[in-house]
Amino acid sequence: MRYRRQGQLVPDGPNRPSRQRPVLRTLLSALAGLLMLAGCAGPGDHPASDHEPTAAPAPSPGPSATGRPALKLVAIGDSIPFNAALDCPGCTGFVERYATALEHATQRPVETNNLSEHTGLTLPGLMAELPVYKPDLTNADAIVVGIAHNSNVLNEDTPCGTPFNETTSTLEDWSKVTHACAATSADRYRRQFDKLYGTIAAWRAGRSTVLLTINKYNDWIGLKAAHLTGSQQRQTIWVHDAWNRMICRSAEQHGFTCVDVYHAFNGPQGTESPGSLLADDYTHPSNSGNALIAELLIDKGFDPLLRR
Repeated sequence: MRYRRQGQLVPDGPNRPSRQRPVLRTLLSALAGLLMLAGCAGPGDHPASDHEPTAAPAPSPGPSATGRPALKLVAIGDSIPFNAALDCPGCTGFVERYATALEHATQRPVETNNLSEHTGLTLPGLMAELPVYKPDLTNADAIVVGIAHNSNVLNEDTPCGTPFNETTSTLEDWSKVTHACAATSADRYRRQFDKLYGTIAAWRAGRSTVLLTINKYNDWIGLKAAHLTGSQQRQTIWVHDAWNRMICRSAEQHGFTCVDVYHAFNGPQGTESPGSLLADDYTHPSNSGNALIAELLIDKGFDPLLRR
């Protein structure tokens, strides 16, 4: 199994849901580039950085021992599928775990290209970059999309019109987080999700493909730094219910299977803390969280590729 990573690495803030202010993103990306250059000073000078490939890029693999060519798995999205070592030291990401299972199920080698980014990537950002990924996605036998996190209204600078207070790690006026805001903010992104899933599915039209996407777990419930009241926790559930319902409806309309990470992490009613399923930053999946997401992906089966 060959595994390549081409995403970028920009540190997220600790101990709160991942939020990167748009005004800082360009500067942070530039800083990441400088860090990449510094990491090339010479062998032994610095540890390998997370944005370096996990294995040397290789030409497309030839046929397997059975004479069948390798399958291509491509992942796109934000830092949730990226699995940076600074977020979860020593963890095996769910994309890599899924690739191993795909290889075992099909008895074919798998070439994995994880194009997800640790840049605070939002859905509009991914849509702007999507044409660049067309060659990879057009030739992919299995595709995993994970772009549910940063565009959620609770990760905006002014969720539902109230500022996020960096000092208290919570919103200044929770009364503004209403059912109406939850529904409106989800609806605002429906057309872009439709275009994302529809475009990718069209690029693979007529060919057997596993198309998977994940929704968003609630990393506000149990966030100690935010000191949420019971009422405020319920408000975050309204937002996640509307958001995840919209994502899954859009995905399924365009031939994707929506993997329900939300209820796996937060319980059948979305009311439970994800606890140890999150890493120390309480944003990204822990090793056990990655294992659970991989299990959810694997449980959807590999039928389109088993028939080939």
